[in-house]
Amino acid sequence: VDSTSDWFYVPRFGVRDYPTSLLRMSAHSLAKYLQSFLNNFWPLLLNSTSANELIRINLNDNKQFQFGLLWHWETVDGRRFVGHRGSLPGITNIMMVNEKRTLGVIILSNGDISRWDDLAKTIFETITNLMITLFNCFE
Repeated sequence: VDSTSDWFYVPRFGVRDYPTSLLRMSAHSLAKYLQSFLNNFWPLLLNSTSANELIRINLNDNKQFQFGLLWHWETVDGRRFVGHRGSLPGITNIMMVNEKRTLGVIILSNGDISRWDDLAKTIFETITNLMITLFNCFE
């Protein structure tokens, strides 16, 4: 398949990094997982220190993105969030929690940012703005 067309883009796709990509649970299960994270995975983890280890920042000079285990800290409009973003051709997802870990937002979309053209940048900005709007609404 020729993916060089200006009017129809079909990226080559394969999952060579299995199992690090693709969502392997329902949206409902993902929401329950995020609720568990907001509660320090209690009662599964009896010690909140274990949950805090997931978000402890490893050494990093980057002020906008700081990484823990599986999760990263991100600053958007002067506010800090911790969570995980992911994208593959045809999908862009985000799961973020506010700094106090009192509210979380999950956005699952079929927005494609893999080409990183003007449309992809617009999709990325729209998803980020939607996340900020949801936090502003419910915090």
